Amino acid sequence: MTLTLVADAQQTKGNANVRVVNLSVAPARSTHVTAPVTGTNFNARTLYLRNCAHCHGADARGDDGPDLHGLDLTRDAITNRISRGKAGQMTAFAGKLQTAEINALAAYVLTLK
Repeated sequence: MTLTLVADAQQTKGNANVRVVNLSVAPARSTHVTAPVTGTNFNARTLYLRNCAHCHGADARGDDGPDLHGLDLTRDAITNRISRGKAGQMTAFAGKLQTAEINALAAYVLTLK
């Protein structure tokens, strides 16, 4: 896919001079998740990066927190862990994130293989 961005435009003696920059963008796997509770779109990867990456790593392969790829947990179990945390190991996000955001994060974690 190619995007065209008008970098700057100016008019000189009645002639428009426009410089165009072409950007090539590779299609990426979508991280937009529709949260079933509210139907609101959240960019789950952005939520993950803002709230989880500092412990689980930007690639979710683990750092202070465990690797989140291929978890053998149900969506409800992941949602509960995000909401309630784990004493001494993981922050509870209930009250910090909306229910729909927590649902979007849980759905995102389930996509990590």
